[in-house]
Amino acid sequence: MFNFLTYNKLKTQKWNILPANKRLKVFQKIEKIVAKSQKRNPYSIIAKRFDDTTLGTCSYSKEVISLNEDYFIKRDLQFLALATLFHEERHIHQRNVINSKKKILKYSKTYKWQQELLSYTHYDGTDKYSYYSMQEVERDANKFAIQKLKKLYFWFKHDANYLNALEEKEIEYNFVKENAKKELGFFYKIKLFLKRKFRDK
Repeated sequence: MFNFLTYNKLKTQKWNILPANKRLKVFQKIEKIVAKSQKRNPYSIIAKRFDDTTLGTCSYSKEVISLNEDYFIKRDLQFLALATLFHEERHIHQRNVINSKKKILKYSKTYKWQQELLSYTHYDGTDKYSYYSMQEVERDANKFAIQKLKKLYFWFKHDANYLNALEEKEIEYNFVKENAKKELGFFYKIKLFLKRKFRDK
């Protein structure tokens, strides 16, 4: 019930009349909800002006999730912001699983996350985008965000901003794989593996 009251504020007719500071508080409450489900401490949510196309970042040492301030000062962006929040929250989960005391089996999903984070590829425009976007940790975080959005369908199925955001994220998710085939060729998976292996040395 209380979760519904929080998410309900994302409905466009409610969201667009909220001032930026209250929009940020809604996202802080959502982070508390997700953090509880992930059995961890909630991070602080802040709005940040990025100098590039970055939508969100996460500082694990400071326990802070930074979201693009446009999400809070412009209209109709609440569900795109929510997808970004879910994405960053999934990264927190990935790291917590890796850092847990549970044994990591070789070739498991967690093992792939661990190996990628040891040689993580950041995108700065100097190399092909696919080397960043096709990392398992990024694909997993994007898939998680889409799945979380879909779980809200019953509440927001009549909200155009929700439907547009969900469609946009699904298109992006599928585009990344097709783009990798174009950028790296048919054997793109091998090139991704060799790229990581080379970075490890």
